[in-house]
Order: sequence, then C-alpha cells, then structure tokens
Amino acid sequence: MNALLEFLPLLGLGAGYFIGKSINPELAMYYLSFGAIIGTLLQFALFKLRREKMQKMTLITGWLLIIFASLTLIFQNPLFVKLKPTVLAWAFALCFWGYAFIKKQSLLEMMMGGQFKMPPQNWLTLNWFWVIFNVLVGAANLFVVSQMSEDAWATFKLVVLPIASLIFIAAQTYYLLKKGTMTANTKAQEPDQRKM
Repeated sequence: MNALLEFLPLLGLGAGYFIGKSINPELAMYYLSFGAIIGTLLQFALFKLRREKMQKMTLITGWLLIIFASLTLIFQNPLFVKLKPTVLAWAFALCFWGYAFIKKQSLLEMMMGGQFKMPPQNWLTLNWFWVIFNVLVGAANLFVVSQMSEDAWATFKLVVLPIASLIFIAAQTYYLLKKGTMTANTKAQEPDQRKM
C-alpha cells in the first residue's frame, strides 16, 4: 500500500494535466499544479489516517511539490512547477556529494547500513552513482523545459522520469545484492513482510 501512496502526487499531477488538456489546453499546466497539490495533500492525509510514519524523502519532495505548484498558480507561470524536478534532483546530488565530502562516508551507508553490510569504498561508489544520476536528471529536465513543448515536458515528467528512476533503483538493488550482504535483522524481517 505504501508503494501506491508514493505515486499519489504523480497521479494527481497526471490527472490534473489530462483534465486541463481536455477542458482548456492553454491552462493545462495550472490544472497539473492543482492536481499535484491535491495528490500530495491526499498522500499526507492517508499516511496520517493510517498512522504510518512518512519517509523524510517523501515528506521533503511532497512539500517541494506543493511549494512549486503553488508558486505556479500564484504567479501564473508554469516555469515554477517545471523546474521542481531540477531543483530537487540537484539538491539531492548536493546532499549526497556534500555528506561524502564532509563526513568521508556515504549518505547511503548512513541510511541503509543497518540493512546491508558492504565495504566503505562500495558505499562511496554507490553514493557517486546517486550524485551522477541526480545531476543528469536535473540537466535533462532543464533541457526538456527549455527546448521542448509542454506536452513533451509532461511526458518526460509522467513517463520518462519514473521509468528512469525505477531502472536506477533496480540497478542499485543489484549492486547492493552483488557487493554487499543483507544483515540478520533484514533477513529476519522478510517473512513478516510477506504475510502482510
């Protein structure tokens, strides 16, 4: 169920865009912004109703989406919501790079080290993959925003970015399983997760 909740803002964004295209194509980006806000607020509410704790990443991206979509509506400029993927991706890249630079440790190791054991060098390699991926995502979004139509950007946001992210997460999972080992705590939790 949590996986479905993670997609609510994207579903709201997509629904808003397609509703806007059918009502008034010139205002589609504003409908997209309303849909994004509604989807995100619904996501927050469902987590609250289910008394489940949201991951920090979900909370941060949700609030950023609300802020950028609201700026789009307030200033009647779709550039704000279009730039959100770049701002978010580059902020993540900066966090991953900065943490490794300052702490000499991977941010991923700090977050996932309790679930996987892996040599520090492998964690840093994975950390660099996150930096590179997020820099490329931000740059690709900027290119689409500046060089392509709103329809192309919507396709990029609703189709290309989710697929690229899933491929990246699958590659990360493969890397973790190949280079690391799951801890006893993670293995012990697996049967309980299957029952749910």
